[in-house]
Amino acid sequence: MSRATGGRPAAPPNRRSFLRHASEAQLRRIALASPQGEAHMDRLREWVAEAARHGYAVCSSEWDEGLTAVTGRSGAVIASLSLSGPSQRFSYEVIERFATALGEAARLISDQGFSHPLSPGL
Repeated sequence: MSRATGGRPAAPPNRRSFLRHASEAQLRRIALASPQGEAHMDRLREWVAEAARHGYAVCSSEWDEGLTAVTGRSGAVIASLSLSGPSQRFSYEVIERFATALGEAARLISDQGFSHPLSPGL
């Protein structure tokens, strides 16, 4: 847990990307395993909605004070790419560019024939 979150667990953006397609039952199981228990469900839903709205996930000073991280996404999420650095270097415009570049990199990796046992169709 981070001091920046006041002892509350934060999920870095790559974990939030994985939550995007989680069922309510999966979110409930994750919440129940957290120190906040079922009360954490609302926060998980907020993270999922934010990632869906933007097409990427961001956390700023949630994991470590002054650290921002962004993850891009491409298709079904079985792995993620993320970039993190000092928050003062991550303006909204920069985050948009990073998310786009990360999504392009994810597509390139996927197009190279990356396969995983959890990939659709395998």
